[in-house]
Amino acid sequence: MITSYLNEPHWANWVLSLEMYIAGLAAGIFFFIALANTTGRKQDREVGAVLGFFPAPLMLLAAILLTFDLGEPGRFLNLIFTSPSATERPGPLFLNPNSPMNYGTYVILVFGLLTVIPFLDALRHTGLLPMGGRVVEALAHNPVGMFICAVFALATGSYSGVLLNTTNQPVWSETYLQGALYVAFSALGGFAAAGIAADRMGTRETAGAVRTGLMGITLVAGVLVALLVGNLVALGSAQPLIGALTAFVAPAFWVGAVGLAILYPLVVTATGARLRLANVNVTSLAAVGALALLGVFAFRWSILHSALAAVAH
Repeated sequence: MITSYLNEPHWANWVLSLEMYIAGLAAGIFFFIALANTTGRKQDREVGAVLGFFPAPLMLLAAILLTFDLGEPGRFLNLIFTSPSATERPGPLFLNPNSPMNYGTYVILVFGLLTVIPFLDALRHTGLLPMGGRVVEALAHNPVGMFICAVFALATGSYSGVLLNTTNQPVWSETYLQGALYVAFSALGGFAAAGIAADRMGTRETAGAVRTGLMGITLVAGVLVALLVGNLVALGSAQPLIGALTAFVAPAFWVGAVGLAILYPLVVTATGARLRLANVNVTSLAAVGALALLGVFAFRWSILHSALAAVAH
């Protein structure tokens, strides 16, 4: 391992935790929107239209947070445009096939542009788009186009995990599951947000579909988390994630990622349990979605700060 990286896991900070969460949430919501626009159900499209307001602003906020963390906007531009000093690389665009950060940047840029489509469709559904309605309709509800958008959404969701996996940090680089985990939790965040919208809008058919989707996604996420822990235990590297109190890593992992994001939604959706606390239905789809979103953030936090916990340990 490279000692200089181990001495300073500088990515482990609250700004990047929030940025990765927001970008993953935008990707997950867009993934649901893409699915909602291919089912043919009117209710699904209506819920997708409401959610369409979110991916574009979320990606803009993620870009602001990333720029703030980098300190210099020029550092981001260096991932896109070839520096005049890099004479060995022809062309205006910087292309390095060996750099996940480089091609991941292009994926995020394309995805960011694609988020304009559901945003305009949301405006169209609310009557706030006076022109171009037919063009937006064709783009937003085309099955092939939405499939392509879903691919870019999932790629964006996996990017942070793949990038962490290629570092020399403990925990991050000691498992092959980071990319899959980040995809699963991005999709989980998207369906959790859809659950809140569908429940508040009273769309029964869509709410039922979201419950089924949540049950499937949480099951997949649970299996991946179990494989992650098992892999790290076999390597003797699990302590920083499952037992460290540094930056509340272990509590965030067990209570948030495992409890709120996986076990609670899985049990509620699988059993149909109903529970009220202080006159609040904590098993409603909206409540389950809200708790799952908190759990998804806890997952991002615990994974990102696990390298810091490893160094402190």
